[in-house]
Formats: sequence, C-alpha cells, structure tokens
Amino acid sequence: MNTVDPTLLDEALALVRELTAARATLPDARERLAPLRRRWPQADPAIVRDEESSDGSVSFDLLLREPGGTVSVAYSPAPSLPWPLRGAIRHSDHHLARVGPRTMRVGEALTALDFLWYDHDVLVRLVDTGLIAAELELHPVEVGEEELQAAADAYRRAKGLLDPASTARWLVERGLSAEDFTDLVAHTVAVRRLRDRVVGDRVPEWFTRHRATFDTLVVAWIADAEMPADGTAALAAVADAVRAGRTAGVVRTVAAAAAPEVRDATGPVATVVDGKPVTALVVAREPAELDEVTGPLVERAVFDAWLARRRAETDVEWFWLPRDRTAALR
Repeated sequence: MNTVDPTLLDEALALVRELTAARATLPDARERLAPLRRRWPQADPAIVRDEESSDGSVSFDLLLREPGGTVSVAYSPAPSLPWPLRGAIRHSDHHLARVGPRTMRVGEALTALDFLWYDHDVLVRLVDTGLIAAELELHPVEVGEEELQAAADAYRRAKGLLDPASTARWLVERGLSAEDFTDLVAHTVAVRRLRDRVVGDRVPEWFTRHRATFDTLVVAWIADAEMPADGTAALAAVADAVRAGRTAGVVRTVAAAAAPEVRDATGPVATVVDGKPVTALVVAREPAELDEVTGPLVERAVFDAWLARRRAETDVEWFWLPRDRTAALR
C-alpha cells in the first residue's frame, strides 16, 4: 500500500521540475526543499543532483522515506537522458582509475595508501565529514550573498589565489568548476555556522570543567642524552647541548595538543619532536586563562566532543576496508 501522501508526491514532482529547469545548485535545491521537510518530516525528503558528463544536462531526484522503503521522484527534460540511464557507462566496483592503458584496482590503491587509509585520525575525519553533511541536510544553514562573497575572498587569499588566472588554474588542477568552488565555500561557511550552533554559550562552563587541558606546558627535550628529572637541571642540560651543537630545545604547547606521554608525564619521558626520538621533561605548567587564544581551542573541543558522541551513536560500514580494522572507530 502506498504510504506517501499524494500531495507530497505532486509537490515533489513540481519541485524537481523547477530545480531541473533552473539548473539549481545543490545548496539552492536544499533550501527550496526545506518547506517539504517541515511539512512532511516523517518522509525525510532528501535531494540528489546529477550533472551528466555526456551532454552537460542537470537532473534532480527527490527521495521520500516510507516504512517499507524509499520512493524516488525524478525528472529529466527532453532530450536529456532519463534518470536510470544517466552515467550509464559503469565500471567494476573494484576499479578505481585508469592510468594510461592500465586500470588500477581499489585493492592496489589501498595497499599503496595503507599508511593513510588505516590512520585513525584520517578515518575519523572521513566519518566526521559524513556526520556534518547529514546534520546540515537535516538542519540547513542559510548563507547570504555577502557572507558567501567574503568567505570566498578569504579562501582565495588563504590559498594564494590572488588573481583570476591563478584561481582558474587551481580549479583546473583539482577538476573543479566555478560552481563547485561556490559550493565548497558555502559548505565551509555552513560548517562554521553549525559549529557556532553546537557550541552556543557552553564555552565558559566547558573551560571551567576542563581547564587543566588548556594549560600551557613548557617542555625541555634532548635527543642524545639522559634528561635530568629536575627542571632547572633539565634546562641547563638543554642549554649545554645547544651550545655544543647537539639536538635539543624547549617548546611551549597547550596540554590538549601535547603528545599523551608528555601530557601525563611526571618525570622524563621518551617522545618524538619533529620526527626525532627524544627525551622530554615538563619543566613548567602555566595555568590557562579564557582569552582570545584559548577561546577558539575550547570551541573546537566542544564541537569535537559533539562529533565524538555522534560517531558513537552512528553505525559506519566501510565498503573497501576490512571491518576488523575499522569497527572500533569511535
């Protein structure tokens, strides 16, 4: 039995027709989808945009949930390819890319990138990207034209794209269109706004409960000698090593950003500095204050904690990675 409201089906078809005719961007499409999401939340309407490489045409597919499955409402104006035939040239699921005459398989790529794909931080970031995208689809963020332009200008400055030629070259090197760039910047702004929404007014309370994690640690380290357990003696040993041209130094770091063995140490401890094995000692600890430096770090910590909770609540299935290497990702 059809459980989708006929009125919703009519409005869904009208919307995909309008979006296709306007060649709307995905952010615009999601904004125009918002009224349907508010009126029929149980259907969890979602929009998919496709641009066919063979003819450049744009088509939209609107997905509607029902207890027994998902209803797809799609529209492709003539003479464009209908939705089922778009991107009809398929490759094996095991193929990643063609390099000259040779096809590279996914397994080969994963073997070559083993150090990257199985890095916990990389996998966490990939999952976080999906969680953030899902949250923004469920609760869209409106980005105004002025805010978008300011963000685009700041993004170009940060990347050193100071003229149209360098910007065009950067886009070509990454296979991006001007529309893709606009979507990228809009997403960056939306993520920042999402973080503001998640953090809210929680910074002072969070800082009070986790203040020690934002203390500044003064760490003395030396590469080729034992480190004295006394702070004054450790600093003297570092000074002697530097004068003798040996590898040693002193660094200042926020406790939350320090290596765990350094952050939790009560005496000299083996660690790594700039890729070199060294012995280190925390010679001083400066209590944190909530200021313009610490504030952004606290905001990031609050947002990271929110993401961690979402990861713990979400089932993740990796199609190309062994489950025993990723199942414990939290």
